[in-house]
Amino acid sequence: MDKPLTERQLYGKYIAIFLRLRRDEIGYTQAELEEKADLARTTISKIERGKRIPESYTLSKIAMALAISVDRLNEEVWENVRGHKDSDSST
Repeated sequence: MDKPLTERQLYGKYIAIFLRLRRDEIGYTQAELEEKADLARTTISKIERGKRIPESYTLSKIAMALAISVDRLNEEVWENVRGHKDSDSST
């Protein structure tokens, strides 16, 4: 049986999903988002693959480039983390 994901791992998973969906919705490639957010090459790729959880400074730069507030972004992510944890505890 697989070991349940930690809260940090769940946050990384859902931040990756949300950022990819938002980027796709706007129509940016990963490279375009990195340029607009003034981030190093491959940063978005690592975040979207769950290989990196962005620190607050990086997250704020991404949020600005995606025209969403950091608060709203985190609200969406934590809602999914809580939902995931609730569904795990009910099984």
